[in-house]
Amino acid sequence: MKQLLNTQADPNIITDITLGKDAAVDLLYGCFRINNPRGDAFATQRDVEIVARSGNKIRINVPETMKIDLPADTKLANTQMFRLENIGKYRDTMYLLTLRAGWNQVERDINRMIDLDPEGTFVGKLYGKEFDILLATASVLPLGRNNSWIGMILVHPEVRRQGIANAMMQACVKYAIDSGKIINGLDATPMGNTVYGAVGYVNSYRIWRSVFQPGEFAEQTYDTHHVTAIKDNDLSDVIRYDADAFLERNAILRGLFTDSQDGCFVYRNDHGAVQGYCFTRPGRLRPFVGPFVADTEAIARALLIAASRHLHAGNPGGTALIDTPESKFSDPGIYVERVFEQKKKPSGHRLSTTLTPVRDFTRMYQLVRDTDVDKLVEQLVTAEGLDKQSPRVHEFRETMAKSVNNYTITRGFMELERQELQKKFWGITGPEKG
Repeated sequence: MKQLLNTQADPNIITDITLGKDAAVDLLYGCFRINNPRGDAFATQRDVEIVARSGNKIRINVPETMKIDLPADTKLANTQMFRLENIGKYRDTMYLLTLRAGWNQVERDINRMIDLDPEGTFVGKLYGKEFDILLATASVLPLGRNNSWIGMILVHPEVRRQGIANAMMQACVKYAIDSGKIINGLDATPMGNTVYGAVGYVNSYRIWRSVFQPGEFAEQTYDTHHVTAIKDNDLSDVIRYDADAFLERNAILRGLFTDSQDGCFVYRNDHGAVQGYCFTRPGRLRPFVGPFVADTEAIARALLIAASRHLHAGNPGGTALIDTPESKFSDPGIYVERVFEQKKKPSGHRLSTTLTPVRDFTRMYQLVRDTDVDKLVEQLVTAEGLDKQSPRVHEFRETMAKSVNNYTITRGFMELERQELQKKFWGITGPEKG
């Protein structure tokens, strides 16, 4: 796998960044050259916590001569200065942005996702005669031949409120629809919820990212006759079972299995049929548990015990991350839409006594009726200050009109997932879908 950050640019190693000395560093950290009239003002020197919540600040030095002023009267995303390209050689920007956001991906996650469809992974740039600066990323991850999952929409904080996330999301939707994808889903943070709604996505249900202690299961036993470590010859059966429970994601599961470091388990009944599975893999801050799917609570518990004992053996006393739907908590808490710190988070998870929710996601699907198209276009025109005849508005209208063709199938799957598939025990955790 390609190493993404060299020693001159890795914020886990360096203590200061001075622009104007190295072209690669200038490209990666060019966001600090920007004077954003809608956000952060330019400064020749500042201390920034590049790795979120690390407590370590890096001194940023930028010569005054490198300052770039953004337009004051229009959003950057609506100017010729903003460009969107395939990610190509700029994988390091996606990894850097996950560090700034405090996400848990490792470099292998970034490379694996991009390799699934390099043409569907994008960078947003600020481009001019004397500068070329990386600002944002986004990805359309293929789920089999017919569906996709959108994610990794990340923007440098120095250029927020410039319409960039919205433009990146629109590009992802256009790519997915033009590629013939039918069901296009995502798991939205509170910050992203409004952005995704602007391109026809609707809320389905909530998922909670939680921290738990694998050590809680260290002394618990499970039926080793039915629960075994997944081997290469198990993988096709697991993939078929997973497709029946969710959507076909052959390539994703094979990639995750390769990266799992022997931490994947399957439950087979007495007849050899798969009734559940659970993956684990390394994370930057904590290991991931997921994806996992199980027919019953008892099977889910047996798989979680096996996965937790594997993680505990490698790091006694450590913690892990897992994402599960809100329906698996006995107390759903008090939820306020688009708020990062909820008034009362859910509690009483049915599988773990140590599990503590830390952040929420909203499962969303693109669901556009014919009568929604004009409304969405008007919202774009108003929010972005665009002329109704502009190329961006024309392109957006075309994409939304094409999306209408997917309405019936997407609506049917969304209802199936909420009413039937929720009866299974499952979790996702991490970038396996985007």
